[in-house]
Amino acid sequence: MEEILILIERYGLTLILLLGCLYALYKFFFFSIREVKVEFGKRHEKHAKDMEELKVSVAELKEKINTILEFIKK
Repeated sequence: MEEILILIERYGLTLILLLGCLYALYKFFFFSIREVKVEFGKRHEKHAKDMEELKVSVAELKEKINTILEFIKK
């Protein structure tokens, strides 16, 4: 605690507050980037899974349409 008071006495309160604010912004910035990366990674995985299900559904639908067309041709 005394070291902090010595720094404040030596460099002034303004500089100490400026450094504290810059440190807080630095931590917030990198925390935000990390959280956004994780969140979008989860969303990307979910959307990729949904697209795989959609591809399977489309393939099944095409198969059913082909079956119907065969019956119509007969």
